[in-house]
Amino acid sequence: MGRTLIKAKYIITCNKTFDILRKAAIAFEDGIITYVGTEDKIPFSTSYFDEILVEEEGIAIPGLINAHTHAAMNLFRGVCDDLPLKEWLEKKIWPLESKLESEDLLYGNLAAFLEMLSTGTTTFADFYYFNELIDALKIIPLRAIATVAFLDLVPDGEIYWKRFSELKKYFELANSVEGGLVKVALGPHAIYTCSRQLLEKIVEVSEKYRLPVHMHVSETVDEIKFAKEKFGKTAIEYLDDIGILNERMIAAHCIHLDENDIRILGDRRVNCVHCPSSNLKLADGIMPVSRLLKANVNVCLGTDGAASANSLNIFNEMRNTVLLQRGVNLDPTFPNAREALLMATIDGAKALGLEETVGSIEVGKKADIVLLDGRSPRLLPEHNLVSNIVYSCTPADILYTIVNGKALYRRGKFSNIDADKILEIFSGRALKLLSA
Repeated sequence: MGRTLIKAKYIITCNKTFDILRKAAIAFEDGIITYVGTEDKIPFSTSYFDEILVEEEGIAIPGLINAHTHAAMNLFRGVCDDLPLKEWLEKKIWPLESKLESEDLLYGNLAAFLEMLSTGTTTFADFYYFNELIDALKIIPLRAIATVAFLDLVPDGEIYWKRFSELKKYFELANSVEGGLVKVALGPHAIYTCSRQLLEKIVEVSEKYRLPVHMHVSETVDEIKFAKEKFGKTAIEYLDDIGILNERMIAAHCIHLDENDIRILGDRRVNCVHCPSSNLKLADGIMPVSRLLKANVNVCLGTDGAASANSLNIFNEMRNTVLLQRGVNLDPTFPNAREALLMATIDGAKALGLEETVGSIEVGKKADIVLLDGRSPRLLPEHNLVSNIVYSCTPADILYTIVNGKALYRRGKFSNIDADKILEIFSGRALKLLSA
C-alpha cells in the first residue's frame, strides 16, 4: 500500500478530546496512521512518501460507520414503500428473498459498497447473506462485521442450528478477505423468530469465542406485545433473563423501551444502533436516544437496509438523529452535532468492538478516512465545521473515501472498480427478480 501523506485545512480527529487541527496533515504507511498533526511538524521529508494528497481547503474526518444494515437488500429499494414492518416482511420481503440467487446477492452487495463509498462509509455491520457478502468484499474491500444469521421459529428453522457446527467455515471465509478487514458476529434475528434455546446457545458460543451478537431488538409495538403475552416481560427483560445483554451486543433499533429497559441497557453496557430513516419510513417509532445517552448507553448509527430506508447514507442518519430528538423532547441542546458525529464514528467503532482500530484519526489506528471539500457552499462559512457536516453535508462534498490506507473513491470516481458494469448488472438482476 505504500506511504501516503494528506494535507488538509482541517482534521476533525474524533479522539477523546475531540481535537480539531488546522493546517494539518495525516501520514500513513501500509494502512496504519503514523502521524497526525500540523503541517509544520511532519517528521518525514516529502520524498519519503509514495503519494501526497494536498487539499488546501479539505476537511478530514474518520471514515463513517454504519452499525446496522442489510447491504444487498438494495435489490428491493422502492419495491414496497407503504407497509408496517410485519406485513412488509411477511407479504413482500420474505417471498422475494426466496427467489434470490447468488449472483443477485453478489451484485447487490457490490452496488451497496459503491453507495457506501460515495457517502463516506468505510465500515459496516451487515446482517444478510454471509457467503455472498464475503465474495463481494474480495472485490471491493470495505471493513465489515459479517453476521451469521440464526432464526429457528420459521419453516425449516432447524437448518440454522447446523451453523453452530460450521463456525470454523465462517471464520475461514472472513479471514479469506485480505487485510483483516472482516470480523464475524452471531446474528439471532429477533425474539419472535428465535427460540429461547437458540438464544441460550448464542450466549454460550458468543462467550466461548468472544463474538459480537447482532440482533433486532424492541423494534415494533407488535414485538413488545408478543414479548409481554408470551413471556410476561418486555423484550429487554426477556433478553436480560437469558443473559445475552452485554458489551458485545449490537442491538439494532431499541425503539419501544420503558425506564427499566433503559436502566438494564445501561447497566449491561449494551450498544444500541439508531436507524431513524428506516424506523420513520416503516412507522416503527423513534428510539429514545436522549434518554439512552443520559443512561450512559453507547448509541451509534445505522441505515438499516435500502429496502426500508431507501438509502445507505449515514449523513442522513446523523442529521435525522439530532432533529428527531429535539422535536420529540423540545430540547434544542441535546443531542448536538458533535454527539451525532461521534455516534457515526468512534461510538460505532465501540459498538462493533473496533474502537482500537478505527473510529478516530489517531496514530496507530487504521487509515479509514474521509476527505470533504471545504469549498462546498454547504460547508461554508466556517463558523462551526461540525454543524456544517452534520446538518448540511451531502455525498457531493466527498473528495476521497479511504479504507485501510487505500483511496477507493476519488473525486467522484471509484479506484480500480468498474462501477458502470456493476450497476448495469445489479439493475438488470433486480428488475428480473421482480418480474419473475
